[in-house]
Amino acid sequence: MNIRLLAKRNIQGNAQRYLAYFFSIVLSVSIFFIYASFIFHPDVVHADIPGGKLISRGLIAAEIVIIIFSVFFIAYSNAAFIQPRKKEFGLLTLLGMSKSQLRKLIYLEQTMVSLISILIGVGLGFLFSKLFLMAISWLLAVEQPISFVFVPEAFIYTIVGFILLFQLLSLFSLFQIGNAEVVDLLKDKQKPKKTPFVSKWLVALSAVCLSISYYLACTLSLNNSYIRVLPIVFFVLIGTYFLFSQSIVALCSRLYRKKKSLYGGTNLITQTNLIFNIKDYSRLFFLTSIITAVILTAAGTLFMFSADLKKQGMDNIPQSIGWVENDASVYSVIEPSAVEKILKEDGFKILYEVNMTGVPITHMLPHMRTGEPNENRSLLISESDYNNAAALRKIEPAKLSGKEALYIFPYGGLDYQFVHKGEQKELHFGNGTIQVTMAGQRNQSIVAPIKAATTLMVVDDQLYHEITADVPLKEMARVRGYEVKDWEESMETSSEIEQMSNNHNQLQTRAPIYQEMKQGSILILFIGLFVSLLFFIVQGSMMYLRVFTNLEDKKIQIHALHRLGLTKKEIRQILSAEIRILFFAPFLIGVIHAIVAYVALSNLLESNLFAYSSMVIATYFLFQLLYYQVTKKMYERAVINSIK
Repeated sequence: MNIRLLAKRNIQGNAQRYLAYFFSIVLSVSIFFIYASFIFHPDVVHADIPGGKLISRGLIAAEIVIIIFSVFFIAYSNAAFIQPRKKEFGLLTLLGMSKSQLRKLIYLEQTMVSLISILIGVGLGFLFSKLFLMAISWLLAVEQPISFVFVPEAFIYTIVGFILLFQLLSLFSLFQIGNAEVVDLLKDKQKPKKTPFVSKWLVALSAVCLSISYYLACTLSLNNSYIRVLPIVFFVLIGTYFLFSQSIVALCSRLYRKKKSLYGGTNLITQTNLIFNIKDYSRLFFLTSIITAVILTAAGTLFMFSADLKKQGMDNIPQSIGWVENDASVYSVIEPSAVEKILKEDGFKILYEVNMTGVPITHMLPHMRTGEPNENRSLLISESDYNNAAALRKIEPAKLSGKEALYIFPYGGLDYQFVHKGEQKELHFGNGTIQVTMAGQRNQSIVAPIKAATTLMVVDDQLYHEITADVPLKEMARVRGYEVKDWEESMETSSEIEQMSNNHNQLQTRAPIYQEMKQGSILILFIGLFVSLLFFIVQGSMMYLRVFTNLEDKKIQIHALHRLGLTKKEIRQILSAEIRILFFAPFLIGVIHAIVAYVALSNLLESNLFAYSSMVIATYFLFQLLYYQVTKKMYERAVINSIK
């Protein structure tokens, strides 16, 4: 027998252990190839596809994520394959195999698996790339579907890239075994496991780090998000690592001391196995819980943003069609009658209209970054006009008296307070100046936030009439708006209205902006779900590898327990409990991390996303449950069938 044949038979003998790893690599290569086929597609390269360049950038980012993730997964898997076979390598060395031959054997095994995975992955990717191009064509709503062509660059980058990746990681894994002595290899499995040590300080550090990260996330806002993201990630990683390596160990040790529950049923065996293996599991628990949190957060964010897009459009663009006339005495942007005529001809029902006038004013506001006072422009409107528009949008009315004023900032996601209740402020209009007392600030939009009407200053009706008594109409601004039923379908109508207008910068239509954002979000969701699926398969494969890594040791233990009188039913209970902990302990922590992220996202979007997040978590749980059931059945069959 030569080394090549021995490597081939080793792969066949360990086929069950290689199964999940092989499937994950095939999926990674397939997705990478499909994305590369689009990135290097001639129509994308020559910009013949509308939006193709934008999607290409997103896919390039996804490719980088896949490569980085593959590095960690392959490195982890190689270590998982080598560790349980150290005794086998020791015996081969004892029988006369040199260290160079042993390295060659390991190298050949990993190279064979990698080449087969890459070839099958590229083949499946090429097979399904046509469906991917069809889906992208449908999402982009292009007139001619993207043609299916042979893309040499996709083959070259995928095959060469993954071969180099496997070769480098294979060479690295050789150092894990190459310099070990024969006695160390033979006795590696015989080394007794020590009772895990727990540090109270590290347990406390875990609790503090997670508390800080959760507080920062739950109080996240649009204006502080850019400085909080990295600290949140840092504290979550530190807290989660010590949660599994210290806090969970401390909890297991505490449960182990409760003798009453310990001696019930098969608890003694289950808890003993857990407490002595928890240190070995801690790194896997940490990785899979973080992966779970990333999958749920990414997929949930994309799904929730897409599902909440309509509400965001209505919040940020108050009316379906809105515009601002700088001269309130004439209609220079577009005639209202022309807008009404087009809407009527196209069959759109007008739900309400907005028509208000205001006086452009200037006042001082602090800069968001520096806090230094800067001159800002707003439109001064009356309380009645504001309350009429607010009622149409089901917003709480303003209640002002005397020389009180209310500042209206149109972007709800930004919670920065430019003014404070009780603050004195000077408003300048034309040649006049008036001092008002601020009644506060509202971050909401009631009319199209365009030019002069971007921000509003609301004052009492009587005060408004006193200010505007001597202001001619031509020095005032007029805000018009129409809300229509089924506005999402008004793309062509909105386009026609925009073409009729004399000043596009003074006009805002909701449907085109909404449809563009919807198309972009669906594409991002489509791409993100592919990557999330890959992450899910990989983290499941890591658990599968961990289960089957200790298969031989588990068989020896179960044989001994069976001889002592344990039934097959009790053995199944022990195996099920161990796998259940392995699959669902990190899942629970990952879900908690994701829920905190959902709370932060809800605060940013100012929406209740409970229903959406519940759907995402429930879907993920069902997939996790399915993966658990398959792994459990295969593991139980492998162990119990060995009992004679």
